[in-house]
Amino acid sequence: MPTPLDIDGLANVRELGGLERGDGSRTPTGAFIRAETLDRVSDAGWDRLRAHGVRAVIDLRRPEETSGEVPADIFRQQIDLDGDERDFWASRESDGQWGTPLYYADHLAELPHRLAGVLDAIAQAPDGAVLFHCGAGWDRTGLVAAVLLKAVGATEDAAAGDYLASFDNAPAMVDLHARSFDVEERLAVLARFGHSPESAFRAMWRGLDLDEWLRAHLDAHTVEMVTTWRGTVGPAPGLSSVDR
Repeated sequence: MPTPLDIDGLANVRELGGLERGDGSRTPTGAFIRAETLDRVSDAGWDRLRAHGVRAVIDLRRPEETSGEVPADIFRQQIDLDGDERDFWASRESDGQWGTPLYYADHLAELPHRLAGVLDAIAQAPDGAVLFHCGAGWDRTGLVAAVLLKAVGATEDAAAGDYLASFDNAPAMVDLHARSFDVEERLAVLARFGHSPESAFRAMWRGLDLDEWLRAHLDAHTVEMVTTWRGTVGPAPGLSSVDR
């Protein structure tokens, strides 16, 4: 199961370390942390994040969603993972897929430059742990987490457990942030497409040929940084480091 972190002002925050890899090892801790909006993180919360090694924050939200402040000693970069390509988003917003893993594969195929920009930013971030987040820490954050976990050879069960933790955290998120995170709506959308949250995630995971995607859209340095989690672990068998 994912490792939750006790950070004042966050309810959907967790380590990507400690998850099972296909070779029986575990993903390294202190490399990547995922979270929701940082607006409510207290000074004590930032101290805890620093103590955990966080030196960089990647904000995945759209420019108009920008809110809150990151302490001056922590590097921050905003990379719009969604993008403004209305031809892509209009139908997915109208049928609700935007809040589920149902759009992940299409996003990777049709808007590859969006995720490539995020991974380039992660590769170039200062030494230390990288925290990446969106508004809910659910699906934009979930897409990046899934790719990072696939890149380092995490098992399907481990990656699915990480994705599903957001559903478990939803009640605490509602209490902390005083707004709905649309759990019932997400479940209804998935059901209309014949899925549960778990089956939707697993179907996406099984269809993701990450090696091919990396070859097509990242340069050799970023591939190395992604597949070794910024030099903290050896690359998973079967993933290549090649020039674009």
